[in-house]
Amino acid sequence: MRSRNKWTVLFASVTCAAGLVVGAAGCGKSAASEKTQTTAATTPQGPRTVKLEIESLKRLGVRVEALGANAPSRTLRVPGTLDYNFDHYAEIGVPLEGRVATVNVRAGDAVKKGKVLGTVVIPSIASAQAEFLSAQANATAAAKNRQREAELLQRQLTTAREAEVARSEADQAQANLAAAEARLRALRVGVPQNENVVAGAGTLSLTSPIDGVVVARKVNLGAFIQPADKAFVVADLRELWATLDVHESDVSYLKIGAEVELSIDAHPGQVFKGKITLLDPQVGGATRSVRARVSVPNPDGQLKPGLFLRAQIQIPADAAGHMMIAGGAVQPLGEEDVVFVEREPGTFEIRPVKVGRRTVDLVEILEGVNSGERVAVDGAFLLRGEASKQ
Repeated sequence: MRSRNKWTVLFASVTCAAGLVVGAAGCGKSAASEKTQTTAATTPQGPRTVKLEIESLKRLGVRVEALGANAPSRTLRVPGTLDYNFDHYAEIGVPLEGRVATVNVRAGDAVKKGKVLGTVVIPSIASAQAEFLSAQANATAAAKNRQREAELLQRQLTTAREAEVARSEADQAQANLAAAEARLRALRVGVPQNENVVAGAGTLSLTSPIDGVVVARKVNLGAFIQPADKAFVVADLRELWATLDVHESDVSYLKIGAEVELSIDAHPGQVFKGKITLLDPQVGGATRSVRARVSVPNPDGQLKPGLFLRAQIQIPADAAGHMMIAGGAVQPLGEEDVVFVEREPGTFEIRPVKVGRRTVDLVEILEGVNSGERVAVDGAFLLRGEASKQ
């Protein structure tokens, strides 16, 4: 009995010792785990990065550029249309209604300044010419009568009153002649001579005021024409205007005299050049755009008014005080816009940025990057895909 109690006490002692050892081990593990968790929570996290092998970057076409004034210029693409140069454009019509007597040109004919395009018989002009000739005859007779009365007065063969009346009538006749001549000038008719009035009474010659091409002929022989009608349109096609609709937020990037490249669907593969000559001072209320005018040389007449075009305008990378970057360089990641800043070859920092004006080709960076930093401009969407896997 005493021997059995001895073994019982020994087993209990061993069990207790083992429990203490296990308990001590468990207590030590808990303390270490708590210490590790605290360290991870208080350690500040660095910027997020994406890493790829350099060979992979080359194969995927990832390309970086430095931002700032030394960066390549950016391209702003703007739609537009070709139009006539309205500084060298003329619409020829009539001041009064009449009928077309002759037509001397067709659409597409080249003409010189002063070329007679056609003639129109206008009854009102015939009446004005007759009035002028009558006034001219009266003025001539009154002048002779004044001269005669003056000579008679010197010889005391007439009275001073008769001489004064003759002078007054001569002055009145001269005023009537001047008024009749002014009316002919207003009708764009030259002063007639006695010998050609009957043959060409009431005939108005429609002449071209500029060198150019007849781009429209809107009358036919014998047609009745009104003052509001355009008989002929002549334009100099050696220079055209490209009219661009520029968004109001992009206007600050444009400068008078800046060169513009034009792509036209009717001439694939060709690039035409021009210069900005005018920016409208007013913003369109509905479109919120400003019209820009580009002067486009057209020496061989290859370009035609009415063609649609796309203009490429090169603007500095730091235009308007902000850094400009290619549109594909800024990528959406979560709820942020980010760029990928190269830290070292193959390593890119994911940098949130604040953007301003954004187009398909161009993004204005307001905050988030500094001048001189290198940013992925091609292949940034591939880096975004790698960042999304993290």
